Amino acid sequence: MKRSLKPLALAAAGVFLGRAAFADTLLTFDASPPGQGQNAQILQTFGDNAADSSPGVLVTGVGTPDIRLNWQSTGGRWDYYIDAVWSAGQLDSSGIADLHEIVFTPSAPAAVIIKSFNFHPYYDNTLDYSYDWRVLDGGNVLTNGSLTFICDATRNHPVTINYQGSLGQVLTLQLERTGGSDGTQNIAIDDVRFAQFPEPTGPAVTFVTPGQGQTSVAPEIAFRASLKDGSTAVATNTILLSLNDNTLSPVITRETNVTTVSYQTSGLLPAGTNRYTLVFRDNAATPTSYTNELQFVVAAYVNLQLPAPVIFENFDATAEGGLPSGWSQTNYTEVLNPDLDLGNLDSASYATWVVVNTARFTNSFVGYSDTNAAPVDYSQVLTANPSNVVNGASVKNLATGRFLIGNSGYRFGRSQVMYLFTPDFDLTGKANMHLSFHSLWEQNQDSIGAVEYSIDQGQTWLPIVYMLDGPDMLLDAGNAVDPVATLSTGAQTADEAIAFYTDPADGQDKGGTYGAFVGVAQNQWTGLAPFISARVNDDPVESKRVEFFRLPQADNQAKVRFRFAHAGTDSWYFGIDDFGLYSMPRPTLSVSVSGNSLTVSWPTSEAGFTLESANSLANPAWGPVGGVTNNSVTVTATPGNKFYRLRR
Repeated sequence: MKRSLKPLALAAAGVFLGRAAFADTLLTFDASPPGQGQNAQILQTFGDNAADSSPGVLVTGVGTPDIRLNWQSTGGRWDYYIDAVWSAGQLDSSGIADLHEIVFTPSAPAAVIIKSFNFHPYYDNTLDYSYDWRVLDGGNVLTNGSLTFICDATRNHPVTINYQGSLGQVLTLQLERTGGSDGTQNIAIDDVRFAQFPEPTGPAVTFVTPGQGQTSVAPEIAFRASLKDGSTAVATNTILLSLNDNTLSPVITRETNVTTVSYQTSGLLPAGTNRYTLVFRDNAATPTSYTNELQFVVAAYVNLQLPAPVIFENFDATAEGGLPSGWSQTNYTEVLNPDLDLGNLDSASYATWVVVNTARFTNSFVGYSDTNAAPVDYSQVLTANPSNVVNGASVKNLATGRFLIGNSGYRFGRSQVMYLFTPDFDLTGKANMHLSFHSLWEQNQDSIGAVEYSIDQGQTWLPIVYMLDGPDMLLDAGNAVDPVATLSTGAQTADEAIAFYTDPADGQDKGGTYGAFVGVAQNQWTGLAPFISARVNDDPVESKRVEFFRLPQADNQAKVRFRFAHAGTDSWYFGIDDFGLYSMPRPTLSVSVSGNSLTVSWPTSEAGFTLESANSLANPAWGPVGGVTNNSVTVTATPGNKFYRLRR
């Protein structure tokens, strides 16, 4: 059934169009723009100021250089998805009454024309979806309609709008799920077409990075913009570029009718809001000046300072399909496909920890051993996190060359339970030991990733970190994490399935709680709260980290080994690269006293430390000191706080 609502009376600001495009842009989603992850939230800069075609964006004529987009939602999010069925913007978690919106913001004197788009269901199952669509000016509905369409795995479900706003008017295209017999949320839109009026005549910025309004930007100092001539050309000798009001000296090149402005240098941008300003004039008889101010937000980060490692393993010397010398594994993964095939995520190759080339994750895999199904794009394993900074440099690629992975996703079978053990490392004479590794973890609502260490050849284990979905961390009466309840309790919701496995040693079923996969003795669980780390379900970025942990009992030990655990049921992956042990120099505290005020400070090179205080050293109860600013804090000198230390 197909139904539609009559459009509301035209607002004075808008008109319906029945004519050809002016400056036209089509969002095809057919390729990923730089920095866009697969099945990850659409970059806020996607489709912005499009004056030339780019990945996922097809421009006709001079495009829409004066229109900026904003992707927002209520109850879900916009995801960029490319596979054998979709090259589309997924309406992720599009349930009844959920809203997905695209906000079109013109720069005066331009006007936005929202023209059309296509709905695209994922499955061909004869069920249907129902949606209302609206064009809004703030809360005012300018035009609207409804559509019910069959799930046929095609994008042939068009919505024609053709609404033009007034000069400078912000328009919002709003989509609301209203019903349908398909209860899933496997639905997307494609071919979003919009235009601007009047057509621009002078030069336009066709590409810029970082983008206007972009958030979670890596802190590297890098800028690039392309300027495309219009009826007049860019006067290259007038180009000025500044960063936070500091003048830069960019590299300027020109080819045919495109001018490229680029700048890159070492160093780090401060976290928070930063601003590039690009100014130029055209070559008209009476030149026009153009100013492009680009504000963006650098992700919060800590500049981790690592010395030369005591022990280091990057897995590059290990053959694919194996483990480094001295490393071992045990797994209780149910294997339904016995083939050894690194191109099949459901094969025996991925039943346990295995070294593979990162290049495999830029291509496609077979999933669930179904060679007739669409190939699996697992590129999200390599998704970058802009908050990773080591020794003054942004870490763009957590995995390079070969890396180690324990995979649970796209597998049949009861569960995937896998343990990885390092050899014993001799740390005799080494103090202040820390572990750092590049972690490519993606949390699933019922999976656990654990890291532990032993100083007695694995007879007992000590905690490092236990990664769990945040809602599965149970709290006590004081609203603090209850480690015993968290590790002892089974699934928290009906859709969770904490791993079970049959132990071949005794034929007994084991698992069903997170604690089943913890090596620390159960009578010591009461002290594990600081080691239980809340992670975000189905987020391909949040847990991609350069992890760094103090190993207090590893100092001067001759036999230190590590245990990595991953347990799940079709539950994503746990990748590891650049495993290193580090003997860290102890930070130097500077203390000054003025009256009854005590100022404690330490070098800025020691970022990432927390200042703690205790009442005595005989039986210390260390606690964090508040009010620290720029590695310095002033406290009132009292008998109750006599001792201070820095701790990572």
